[in-house]
Amino acid sequence: MCSLFLAQLNEFSMTQSVRRRLSPEDRRNQILDCARQVIVEHGLSTLTMERLAAQAGVSLPLIYKYFDTRLQLLQALLIREYKAFRKSFVAAETTHGSYRDALRGYVEVNFRQFSGGDILGILLGQADVRQVVDNRERPRYAPFFIKELANEFAIPPRLAEKIVVMASGASIAAAEHYNRVGGDRDAQIDQTVIFILGGIEVLRAQAPN
Repeated sequence: MCSLFLAQLNEFSMTQSVRRRLSPEDRRNQILDCARQVIVEHGLSTLTMERLAAQAGVSLPLIYKYFDTRLQLLQALLIREYKAFRKSFVAAETTHGSYRDALRGYVEVNFRQFSGGDILGILLGQADVRQVVDNRERPRYAPFFIKELANEFAIPPRLAEKIVVMASGASIAAAEHYNRVGGDRDAQIDQTVIFILGGIEVLRAQAPN
């Protein structure tokens, strides 16, 4: 028993040493990573600050050192995940030649993020959590697609911005439908692109000259 205790004590001491070497930024990200894991594996409702501390292997006061409330924690996680999500569009902006190809890349990003119960979809489903993204991130939403859409279809930028928002909603809804019913993923992405392009043509025809 003593040997086991000493082994556990040594392991604990080594773990504490590793913890001390984490920078504040790394520690914050570790806590967010653990929160993400709990939410994805067990559901948002199961996440408490106490459970998070146990999952991260840290004390509860340390959790509160970085996040005053559970809501603040969830909003920080959403901001981090949303920024990563927006970076995915950079690849779509730079690696696709035609607007149609870029649009397909845009839809594929949404399918990756919103099908399969992704963390971003879970967090955006909470109005109080989503507010921080509405206030800070969405005003910069997809400027590349707005500009390219306006140029490609010769429409005003304000209409292009509206269409991008609607297209995002359509691709998210399609991804969530795919998650529920399954099927041919590539075919459903293609159908979503066709649906969006058709809607663009209708709205362009209705726009005043």
